[in-house]
Order: sequence, then structure tokens, then C-alpha cells
Amino acid sequence: MSISESHRTGLRDMLVNERNTPVLLQLAKSVTKNVCSTDDPEEALGYITAHIEDIHKLLHKRHITRDLLFKYLHTRLPGTSTDFTKADLVMRVIQYWDRHLTISTAGAAEDSKPVTTVDTYKDHNEQDYPIHLMARKFGEWFFEKLNTNNLTTTDLWNDAVLQLRVIADDGTSDLECASAVEVVNSLIAAKQQFGFYFNPNLSHSGVQGRIDAYGQVVVLCCGTLHTANLSVGVFECAFGLLRDPHAGNNWKPKNFKCLLRSKLTPPQLHTLTDSETLQAALALPSPNDTLD
Repeated sequence: MSISESHRTGLRDMLVNERNTPVLLQLAKSVTKNVCSTDDPEEALGYITAHIEDIHKLLHKRHITRDLLFKYLHTRLPGTSTDFTKADLVMRVIQYWDRHLTISTAGAAEDSKPVTTVDTYKDHNEQDYPIHLMARKFGEWFFEKLNTNNLTTTDLWNDAVLQLRVIADDGTSDLECASAVEVVNSLIAAKQQFGFYFNPNLSHSGVQGRIDAYGQVVVLCCGTLHTANLSVGVFECAFGLLRDPHAGNNWKPKNFKCLLRSKLTPPQLHTLTDSETLQAALALPSPNDTLD
């Protein structure tokens, strides 16, 4: 039996990123006995799934380490215990994919439409636009920095601006501030006040890029909020990025708009189409050419 589309989507989600793409490329060389060598992640994924038709066998390959599986699972299900063997982690990863990376037909009889629980990569060409690739890389980088308290003022423009709204059970609070120092301090203070862990949806359904009328790259990102082992809410963020000529011409965030919303029963996966604050930004254009 060949590897299912949901498991292909899961493999892509786990391996096609800055941290794990080298593992993917090396695995492709290994399974083809060095006959097929490529620098293209999608081509490498095609080689792997063509030569290994059992998802369990693939995930038990030595290149897919216990550490890789654990870190991936922890980003998707924060609070995952470290006390698991590789075999346990393989099963948990597959269970996660089966539960979250499939198209559910539950309730389809009521409205005659299947319910998609995550992006199923129907439009593969669009998700690989340079602006979306950059957006996903930025989203992964930013929230890893924020979650580990490693976000610094040098990561932002000096005159960065933040608009932050927190909607909790006891009311709504709004905060606006300017300067990199105040933005970093405010984000970290909000995270620590509520004990939040930000779990971004790093698929195309949860992170995308746009261009605004001023030529600024806008990164739209959403995900779930967690405290300890509990999912307690959702977040929706829009980041305005500009190139910094004094930092190697790299893209750096200058404008931040963030919503943190507590929920009694938060969704297992928050998507951009479900967001309440990002709909206008989603209507902005997403060019398919390079950003240079």
C-alpha cells in the first residue's frame, strides 16, 4: 500500500523546513542508494515515497531521529513528554497526522460539503510562492524566539510599533507602543503574565504572505495558545516586514498587530480563513515572483 496523501502532507510538514530539509535530502540519497541526488525538497520527497511505501518503515529510518520526531511533535502538541522511545514517537506522529491532516466527512450529510481540518495542499504551486515560503520561515523563526524568550531588540526595527489586544474571560485590554524595546518588553510581558506558549499553524493554512499598497511584506500568522498541557485560546498576528540595509538587507519586522483570545474550547488547529481579524489583509495580493 502506498503512502497516503495525509501522510505525505505530514512528511512535508515535518521535513520541508529550514531545520529538517537537509535530513530530507540526505534520506532521499540514502533510499535511492545515491543514484538520485537533488536539492529540491519536493523532488526528494517524491523519491522517498516512491521507494518506501510503508510510513512506519520510513519514519524508523536512522535519518529520522528520536530527537527530530520529538521536536516536531512538541511544536504541534506542546507539553509532549520526553519519556518515549522512538517507536512510541513514530506512532504518536502518525496518530497526529491521521487526526489532524485529513479531510473529515463528519457532518457532510448536513451541508453536503466535507470539512477540511487543515490545509491539504490542493494548490501546491501557490503555497510555494516566494512570499509564502518567506512568511513560513519568518513565522517559525519569530515564535521560536518568542517562546524561548530569545527575542531581542536587534531582531526588530528600532522604531517598531505594536498594537496588542488581549481578550480574556474578565474583559478586553488594548496596548499600543513604539520602539523595539517597548515592543519586545510588551510581548514578553504578555506571554509571561498568562504563561502562554504560542503554537503557530506553520502550514499554508496558517501562515501566508501578502504585499500592501506601500510595498511592505505582510506576514499573516495564526495558531493556538497553550499553558502547560492545556490549549486555552487562539492568536492572530500580522507583521509588517521591511528590508534593513544596515543588517545585510535582511527583512525585519517593523509593524505588529496581534490578537490573543482565550477560548473555553479552542480549535485543535486555527486557520487564516477562520480568523476574525485578518480577512482584510488576506485580500491583499500575494505575488508569485521573487521578492528581490
